[in-house]
Amino acid sequence: MSALPPLLVAGILALGAVVLVGPGPAWVARWGFLYRVPRAAVVLWQAGAVAALISIFGVAWLLSAATWSQESSVAWWDWAVTGTVVLFAGLVAGRLVWALVGVIASTGARRRRHRDLVDLLASKTSADVAGRLSELRVLAEARPLAYCLPGLWQPRVVLSAGTLAVLSPMEIAAVLAHEKSHLHARHDLVLATFDAVHQAFPHAIRSDLPAQQARLLVEMLADDAAVRAVGPEPLARALVALAESVVPTEALGAAEGSTCLRIERLTHPASALLAAAVYGLAVIVVAAPLLALVI
Repeated sequence: MSALPPLLVAGILALGAVVLVGPGPAWVARWGFLYRVPRAAVVLWQAGAVAALISIFGVAWLLSAATWSQESSVAWWDWAVTGTVVLFAGLVAGRLVWALVGVIASTGARRRRHRDLVDLLASKTSADVAGRLSELRVLAEARPLAYCLPGLWQPRVVLSAGTLAVLSPMEIAAVLAHEKSHLHARHDLVLATFDAVHQAFPHAIRSDLPAQQARLLVEMLADDAAVRAVGPEPLARALVALAESVVPTEALGAAEGSTCLRIERLTHPASALLAAAVYGLAVIVVAAPLLALVI
């Protein structure tokens, strides 16, 4: 197989990067069928972010290699273009690392402060009565509340007295299964990576959709865990009862996301064939820029 001209490959990768950070997310966000396979959908959104980063770094590497390999003198504009692209790629890489560390550190600090307040205010007697989960804490709040504070150490699931008053035992079990899924699957780390990639790109070219979709999709993943535990009906009723509740920004909660959309998808069973197709598309999205660099 003959090698493609480096500048041609760089142009293809640059175009791909623009699509992946611009119109691509807006297009994929309209694919309603992805909600039927939320795990595969998360992987697809992650694949788009990885492919965009590969494309940007690939363009910088190709232009640098092409410029330095020229035997004759290089025009100043070639150096200017190459330098700009390399500087941009370095900026994205630096912002990515800085954002990832910053998001995890700042969110973790807020969660620890929130956890300390919850432990101070929570009623341990009510928590024992509600039972079923060692991380559970119950607040003496009349409004329905349900959320979790993930973490490697001392995670918390927080319910209010109002939640226990309005939900049936099966509905409470659905909420607890939902929150346990967030804790055990560490959905907070999934969202942290999306937030970091979002912050890595300059405001002018980045899209809010991947991070927004990821937050909705992890709620759907937790919904699926609750359905496996108690069935769709108790979960649907619990989601309706908690639709107006407030979830702190550093927490994950059953009330987050579109309640109507999440209830509607409960009537559509997941498709293994659809999931396989979405996983396959994710592989293609990542493999395409790598293959362009190889050939």
